[in-house]
Amino acid sequence: MKRVLTVIGARPQWMKASALSRVLEEAHLGIEERVLHTGQHYSHDMAGRFVDELNLPAAHHVLNVSKDPALRMGEMMEGVMAAIMKDAPDAVILFGDTDSTLAGALAANRTGTPAVHIEAGLRSFDRNMPEEINRILTDAISDVLFCPSKAAVALLAREGIVSGAREGLIVEVSGDLMLDTARHFGGEVLPVSEDSRTVVLTLHRPSNVDNPDRLRAWLESAGSAAKSRGWQLLFPVHPRTARVAERIYGKAWSGQLLDLGIDAQEPASYLQMISWLKAARQVWTDSGGLQKEAYFMGRPALVLRETTEWTELMDHGVARLCPKPDEMDAAITALEEGHDKMDFSAPLYGNGKAALHIAQTLRTWLNR
Repeated sequence: MKRVLTVIGARPQWMKASALSRVLEEAHLGIEERVLHTGQHYSHDMAGRFVDELNLPAAHHVLNVSKDPALRMGEMMEGVMAAIMKDAPDAVILFGDTDSTLAGALAANRTGTPAVHIEAGLRSFDRNMPEEINRILTDAISDVLFCPSKAAVALLAREGIVSGAREGLIVEVSGDLMLDTARHFGGEVLPVSEDSRTVVLTLHRPSNVDNPDRLRAWLESAGSAAKSRGWQLLFPVHPRTARVAERIYGKAWSGQLLDLGIDAQEPASYLQMISWLKAARQVWTDSGGLQKEAYFMGRPALVLRETTEWTELMDHGVARLCPKPDEMDAAITALEEGHDKMDFSAPLYGNGKAALHIAQTLRTWLNR
């Protein structure tokens, strides 16, 4: 029996981990999974809800780390290293591009434990984003890299990261675990209804929300664009965004947003978000994961950023970048006018069986 330590720390990683954990449990591949939650984004209420909703295994290790980014990385590394020393895993499993991902990769490297990076090879080419640095460094020191697309494999090759470049190094296209999860929980994908007047809006990136003037501009532009079209904005509010919204609009900020045409909601569970996406006309977001989830649910996305790591969505014409609030109205119109030509059936990120491919490859690699 081989053992892996799965490191998770942020909400999107729960969705990815659930698909792989389910296959490891059901396929009987001789791989025991231990789970560590770094505490990067952690509350007992949210963790319990996701464990129940996504049928996740309960964490064997939960760290209590500082909210100060300067301290948090070191504390997460220390906690992961302690878990590695205790559990003696044959590999450490890492997802995505969060600080937890990099902390896990560094801990694995320092203890001589192989690191497996799932969702490897993504690049936005914006090094002002902490996630971009996390991706680059994690890919550089991982031993097995599972890429969601062929484009990601090609980007790694440009950096000299190819199978066999060093002993034991594997780079493969696996597809995207979030597609596995979307198909497992999302059910049938339906076309956008002509009667749909709902748009899902999310904003949480520091570059968009930490400056009150910029957040105000995004919210007022979004509200104006929706109102002029007779659309309703559903806005699940990230805690970071809520704090700045209160600075702008006062304690009654949610009522002020409603006057703008924005219906502020508590952060959504995974199944709640999928339900909203299926009823939505469009999705306006600065989230990396939600861009893909919109595609998986057959919904066009307006990406409120200058760059994206999910370049296939742009190339395929199902998403559009919008870097400035005053460009929203024109970008929304372009997205709406191009909708009839959009193809949401192309397998940009695999066939929904990424977890099985990853698990079977891991079994072979661990027993080599």
